[in-house]
Order: sequence, then C-alpha cells, then structure tokens
Amino acid sequence: MSEVLITGMGMVTALGADLETAWSRALAGESGVRPVSSFEAGGLPIAGAGEVPAGEIESLRERLLEELAPEGERRVLFALDAARSALADAGLSPGETDPRRSGVMMGTGLSTYRLEDFAPWIGEREGFDSVRFAGELEKTHPSGYFQNPPERATSLIARWAGFRGPSATLTSACAAAGQAIGLGMRAIRRGEADAVLCGGADSMIHPVGMAIFLLLGAASTAAVEPEALCRPFDRRRSGLVVGEGAGVILLESAEHAACRGARVHARLCGYGSSMDAYQVTAPDPKGRGAARSMSEALRDAGMAPGEIAYVNAHGTGTKLNDPAETLAIKEVFGPSAGDLAVSSSKSMIGHLIAACGAPELIFTALSVARDEVHPTRNLENPDRRCYLDYVPNESRRMPVPAAISNSFGFGGQNVTLVVGKAA
Repeated sequence: MSEVLITGMGMVTALGADLETAWSRALAGESGVRPVSSFEAGGLPIAGAGEVPAGEIESLRERLLEELAPEGERRVLFALDAARSALADAGLSPGETDPRRSGVMMGTGLSTYRLEDFAPWIGEREGFDSVRFAGELEKTHPSGYFQNPPERATSLIARWAGFRGPSATLTSACAAAGQAIGLGMRAIRRGEADAVLCGGADSMIHPVGMAIFLLLGAASTAAVEPEALCRPFDRRRSGLVVGEGAGVILLESAEHAACRGARVHARLCGYGSSMDAYQVTAPDPKGRGAARSMSEALRDAGMAPGEIAYVNAHGTGTKLNDPAETLAIKEVFGPSAGDLAVSSSKSMIGHLIAACGAPELIFTALSVARDEVHPTRNLENPDRRCYLDYVPNESRRMPVPAAISNSFGFGGQNVTLVVGKAA
C-alpha cells in the first residue's frame, strides 16, 4: 500500500487566494468576515459573511485560461483557481503526469436555484411552460443551476489538467470536501492512481443560500461587528457565519513523488468517516458519530491518540456543535485530550459549507509542516462545556508531529483526516 503525500496546495478564501498570504493572516488571527457586497443583503439580519472580495475575484479571472475566465458561478471560479495554484505549488504543469493515472475528486455544494431562472417562462394563466423552458436553457442565469450542475468544477478541472483517471463529485454537505480528499487518498493507496487533485469548492453567499441558514436557525444574527460574529467555543457564540471559497490539494504516491523529486508538504495518513444517524439538522449531542470518525481515522493511520498534537476542529460556533465536538475529542483522546491544541479556522474565514474541509486540511498540513498553530478568534468568554485548549486569539509555535482535521456535516455525516510530517 503506497504512502500518500501532499505535494501541492491551493486555496481561495476570505483571507486571500495566495497560500502564504492566507496562512500569515490566519496566524495573525485576522478575520475575513465583512459586510456582504456581492448582492443587496440589507434586508437580511446578518452582519457579514466570509466573502471573497470582488477585487480578488477579478484577479483570479485574469489568472485563468481565457476560455475559463468567463465562468459565471463563483464556486467554479474558486475551484479552478485553487486547482491551478495546487498544481503550480507542486511544480507540475498540465500534461506532465500520465492522464490515465491522474484523477480529480471534488466536494461541492448543490448549485444555485434562482427565481429569475423560472420567471420568464411563467404565464399569468397557463403556469410554467416546461417545453419552452427546456428549449431555452441557455437563457437562464449564468451562475444558476441549469448552466452549473454540481459536477461542473470537477469536469472543468479534469479537462484543464488533462486528468482522465478516477473521478468523483460529492455533495454531502459540510463533509463533502473531506470525503473527496479521503477518497483520493484511497485511490492512490489501492494503486488506481498516481496523482489526484482533490478538495472542495462552494458559495452560498446569495439570497437563497443565506435565507436557508436563517430558516434553519443556524446563522448568527448577532448585532455586532462582522469580525466578531463567529465565536467558536465561546459562551456568547450565536451561530455559524457563512463563508465561500475553495481548497485543492495534489496527492501523490510516494513513488511518483520521489520519481520526479517533488517537494513534500506532509503525509496524508488516515481517513475516517461515520454517520450520526441521529437528526438531519443537529449533531448527536454526545458526539458519538464524531468520535467514531476520529477513532476510525486514527486506526486507518495506524496512530495512537497520544501521537496527535493538534486538532483543526469543525468548530462552527453553533450552540450544538461545539460542546458535542468537545465531548467527542474527550472520548477519543481520554486523559491526553487536555494536552491537545484545538482551534477553529471558521472563526476567521466562516463556514465554507461543502468546501470547508479543504482549506482547513491545508491549514492543518501547514501546522504539521511548520510547527505553528493558528488561533481561534473571538474566544473571550469560554463556555464551561467547552473545556479544552482552543488556542484563544493568538497563534502558537509548538511541535506538531501529527494532527487531525474534522468536518461534520448536515445529516450527521462526519469526516476526519490525519496528517503527519513528511519523512
């Protein structure tokens, strides 16, 4: 079974689309949460979101191939740019790997349904004209569902990179990107691929998307400055903050990476997945599904709990998730749980929904590679039910021989990835 290495990483988040910029800002505890500017959000009781700035989007359009730059869907643009960055970071260009043994696996959200996609085909008396609609799909909004099905990012990345091997698109909510990365690792382990671009991309910063989280009662409606909205593990936390963006990594077999003399960021050592089977919109309050996910990932990695120094938590800042995740970590790590550093990337970039596991895995890999841990921002009033070391407000230099990254999704889907130092 081949060892799986992380040789390239790229991301687009509210902290930036350059890996080093985003990492330095995360270490500084900066927030990318700001008032929404991509649409008129004044009627929504939300102070801000982890939105990628308009100037950043224009810059990434300029970096993409001419035929890809006009893409209308934000998450597709983010995915393409993150994939481009990951391949460049790995020192590869499209066409430099065996296309039949190179794959693409991406987690993505369901595409956007827009009212304007249907309104022109609705008459006052006859209702919706489905026949005319089917013949005029090209007239629908360029960022709507009908021109951007969930698999579009996967397909475009594969076409651009020339990767014709194993492929998958996962739409399993907040667990999607983590599952895509885990499946990419397994494809390499099984000998089905030498290299896989994998990760996730999503954007729900649009009227329907934001309204969904408000209707679920999951979004923070606190009347505070945007930077202070997301407060994981804090007693005054009031809900998640929606973010957007993408993260893509290049995984390679150790043999393939050695053959080309690749630089290695870290090893991807283990993958665990589980289902709460509890409730669609709430985690198991005892964290049993999350604990199984972590335990399975450690078993898959062949590691004992005491070998882990850092946990990049799912850390949503919701009333239900944070104590449940704390209980799960305590169950898995036992007495050594108090020795762990635990922090939440979402406190700075928001919740990237289907994409969240990818940038967070990248931050985890950087922690392992560089022995630094970014803080949990806005942790000022610790909740007594959240009693671990959450690295409040200031980054920390510490040995990180191995770490885990958690992603726990709606419907009770859980994913944990284990990262270890490069040999």
